[in-house]
Amino acid sequence: MSKRATKGRVLVADDHEHVREALAMLLGADGYEVELCSTPQEAVAAVRRQIPDISLLDMNYQRDSTSGIEGLELIQELRSLEGTLPIIALTGWGNVELAVRAMQAGADDFVEKPWRNQALLEKVGLLTDRARDARSLQKISDFERQDAQSLQTRIVPPRRLVADGIEIYGESLPAGILGGDYFGVWQPTADSVHLCIADVSGKGTPGALIAAMLYASVSTLSSSGSSPDLILREIEHLLLDQLNATHYVTIVYATLDLNTRILGYVNAGHCPPLLLRAAGAVEHLPATRSVLGLGFSDDYRVHKTVLEPGDRLALYTDGITEAANGSTGEFGSERLRDALLRANSPDLKCQYQSILHEVRAHANDKLGDDATLILLSIGAAEKTSVRSFAA
Repeated sequence: MSKRATKGRVLVADDHEHVREALAMLLGADGYEVELCSTPQEAVAAVRRQIPDISLLDMNYQRDSTSGIEGLELIQELRSLEGTLPIIALTGWGNVELAVRAMQAGADDFVEKPWRNQALLEKVGLLTDRARDARSLQKISDFERQDAQSLQTRIVPPRRLVADGIEIYGESLPAGILGGDYFGVWQPTADSVHLCIADVSGKGTPGALIAAMLYASVSTLSSSGSSPDLILREIEHLLLDQLNATHYVTIVYATLDLNTRILGYVNAGHCPPLLLRAAGAVEHLPATRSVLGLGFSDDYRVHKTVLEPGDRLALYTDGITEAANGSTGEFGSERLRDALLRANSPDLKCQYQSILHEVRAHANDKLGDDATLILLSIGAAEKTSVRSFAA
C-alpha cells in the first residue's frame, strides 16, 4: 500500500501536551505530517535527522518561564542548521515584545495562543509553499552556478607551455563562483608564442560572460599569428557592443619571437608586468594605451624589449596586488616583486604556488577579487621540441 501524499512535514515543539496534540490534530486533518517535540533538545535532534518543511516553536519551555530565552535560542540554532526552514513562533496572547524578538532572532512569523485555526493553517500553507519554491529556485541556481563554474574552468584552466628554452605557466583563481579574469597562452607558429592576460570590470556573471566572449575572440584571432596591435584592434571592435559603456577590459597582449627573444606587447590599461632580469634589475612594462571599452582609441603601437637567458616575466591581474588585510594594506607590486625574487624553484608551477601562498597568507586567505598570474622564464637558446598543455 502506497504512502499517502502529504502537504508537507511540520515540526511542532511545545512543552504542553495539550497544545502539541491540538496542533497535531489540526494540521494532520489538513493533510500535513506532524512530528511532536516537548523540548528544544528534541527539536534540534529532529531537525538534524530530517529537515521539516516548516516548524512551529513555543517560546517558553520551563515551568512559569515567560522570558522566551529558550525559544529564541532554539530559533537561532535551527536557523543555523537550515537557513531556508520556515519558523513560526508560538507566543502568549498580547506578548508583542516577545514576538518582535522572535522575528529578530530569525522567525518568519508568529502566532498568538490561543490561535485561530484558519489563520494558523493559512500561515503554515503560505510559508510552506514559499519555502518549497525558494528551495526549487535554489536547486536551479546551484545547478546553473555549477554549470557556469565548469565553463569558467574550461575557459581559464591552468596552462603550461615549453618551447625552445622558453617555459610559461599560468593559473587563474576566481574570488567567487565566477570570475572576470582571463588569460591564454598559444603557439600559433613554430617560431612564436602568444600570451594574453585580461581583467573585465565587475564581478560575477556579467564579467564572466564578457570574459567568455573574450576567450572566444582571442582564441580565434591568436591562431592567425598576427601582431598584438592587429589582434587588439579586432578584439576591441568585437567587444564594443557588449561592453555598452558599463564594463571595460584591461588587457596585455604579447608575442615572443622564439628565435630573437624579442617580446612585443600592447598594454591596454592593465597592471604593468614585472620583468626580472637575470642580472638583478627589475623593469615594469607600463600601459601603452587606455583600456578597451571606455571610448575608442586608435593607439595600438607595439612596444618591444629583448629577453635574455635567465630573465623572468610575471603578468598578473589586480586581484594579486590588491589582495589586502586590515592591518598592512594591499599586497602591492613591491611585495609581488619580492615574492618573485624568493620564488627561485626551477619549476614554474612551484614558483606560482609559492607566490600565491604569500598572496593568500597576506589576505588571510580571503581574496576580494579574481587573481591571475602568468610566469615566463627564459632558458638557453637551444632548440627543443614544443610541448603545450593544460597543467
